Amino acid sequence: MEPNFNNSNIRNHAKPPKRVFFAASIVMFFLTLSAADSVGFVPYYIDGSPSRDERVALSNLPELGSESTIAENEPAVPTALPERIVIPSIDLDLPVSNPATRDIETLDGYLKSGPVRYVDSAKAGEKGNVLIFAHTSNLPVVRNQMYRAFNRVPELSPGDMITIMGDGKSYLYIVKSVRRGNANDEIIDLSTKNGTRLTLVTCDTLTSKDSRWILDAEFVGVL
Repeated sequence: MEPNFNNSNIRNHAKPPKRVFFAASIVMFFLTLSAADSVGFVPYYIDGSPSRDERVALSNLPELGSESTIAENEPAVPTALPERIVIPSIDLDLPVSNPATRDIETLDGYLKSGPVRYVDSAKAGEKGNVLIFAHTSNLPVVRNQMYRAFNRVPELSPGDMITIMGDGKSYLYIVKSVRRGNANDEIIDLSTKNGTRLTLVTCDTLTSKDSRWILDAEFVGVL
């Protein structure tokens, strides 16, 4: 039997269906678009990405180093009344009293039991200045060793660590300076404008009755 080569059969077998051309066209379009996008030839309004600027004004960036922004984002530090002061470098580990008074005679009584926090000063970890003072004595014989509580504080140097313990937490301070001062001239800043600080004060009995050792430290963190 001879094959039938009439025109209708040739047309039916020579041309693919229209839907094949349509599908192939779509595939080719997306392949071309993908290749163009990979080399940056696709406009932002097609692929959805913003156009690239070659310059940017600093005023269009977020404010950098804003103290108010930093303060808002920093977690609140818990505070506590000092219960102990620990300074490993001079083998000091003593309780701290927190009398709610400014009366000199009453404070003298508390000093017999160890270091004392001044009532108007900050708590441990609180912004402001924690002021703690204690006795120093260079007498050869002292029955109450609390009269020697801060004897070795003048030996401390910048970089030494001080731990204030309270409410189950440890508040770390780093020594910034140790200096002499006169009780009649010195004023200890208790304000909050200079950060979170610690000041230790004791007598400088080898110099004069009015001479004092003053240690300044800055807050590092809480454990």
